[in-house]
Amino acid sequence: MAEMDRATIERLAQDADLLSGATLRGLDLRGADLAALRLDCCVLDGVDLGGADLTDCQFTNCSLIGCGFAAARLADTLFHATELRTVSFAEASIENANWHECRLESVIFDRVRLNRAVFSGSRLAEIGFRGSRLEQLVMANPSCGRLDFTGAHLERSVLLDCDLRQADFTGASFVTLVFNKSNLAGQRFAGQDFDVVQFSEADLTGCDFSHARIRQGNFTAARLQGAGFGGTLARGAIFLQADLEGADFSRADLTQAIWQGARAAGASFLRANLYQGNFLSADLDKTDLRGADLTYADLSHANLEGADLTGATLFRAKLHRVRDRDARFTDRARALGDDPEQLAAEAWRPRPRPDSDD
Repeated sequence: MAEMDRATIERLAQDADLLSGATLRGLDLRGADLAALRLDCCVLDGVDLGGADLTDCQFTNCSLIGCGFAAARLADTLFHATELRTVSFAEASIENANWHECRLESVIFDRVRLNRAVFSGSRLAEIGFRGSRLEQLVMANPSCGRLDFTGAHLERSVLLDCDLRQADFTGASFVTLVFNKSNLAGQRFAGQDFDVVQFSEADLTGCDFSHARIRQGNFTAARLQGAGFGGTLARGAIFLQADLEGADFSRADLTQAIWQGARAAGASFLRANLYQGNFLSADLDKTDLRGADLTYADLSHANLEGADLTGATLFRAKLHRVRDRDARFTDRARALGDDPEQLAAEAWRPRPRPDSDD
């Protein structure tokens, strides 16, 4: 198809028609009403769509190199198998948009207001979301390069099975967010706020959460080897079956946190608040618990071999059937030892059924 002008394209959009195989290179479509236009195998390199209405617009197998979407309106907009390179969506209004199996490189989403957007099966590299408000953003198993979330607000969003090691979350805020199975190894979140965040099965090796404020944080089965939580406020956090080897929780407030089945060999809980913590069957081998508050904590079946509990507060702490070889205690007298009723319950076995008579 030959090159087309603006008037022709706007007429096609009014009829919700299909534009296929067109070359629109360098066309000025600023402020155009292109709602419901469908484009297939079109070349839009260098096209300026700033301020355009792209409601219900579809781009399939298109080339969008050097395009401008600044302040455009994208609602129910679909990009499928499309290449977007050196593209700006700065200050755009995005609602219910989808980038499926696309290639995005050097794309700017700075200062956008985004409500419901999905990046599925896409390749993302050098993507900026600086200062943006991102609600109901979904990234599901994309191929990720560097992503910049500096100063962004992420809310009710899902970043599932993403490699986020090169992402920058400096100054970002997080509300009701899912990072399940994502790789965030080495990320720095010191002093930041997390409000209802899921990190289940995520790789958080060496992450820095020091002095962060985490409300309703779930780290179930996460990898947290060498992670830093010094001075963190994370009351009621869930570390169920997490790998915490060598992690630092010194002076953190972890009141009523759940550590059941966690592996925390060599971790530090120096002067941490572990009030009413659940450490059932946790591996605390050679952990530093000096000066920690373990009041009413349940350490039943925990491994405390070689642990240092010097100066720890153990008032009514439950030490039922702990393994404590070479553990150091200052005052164990106020703790609870083996529970006779629980011992009996654990030892109970059903009586063998007698052989039935023929």
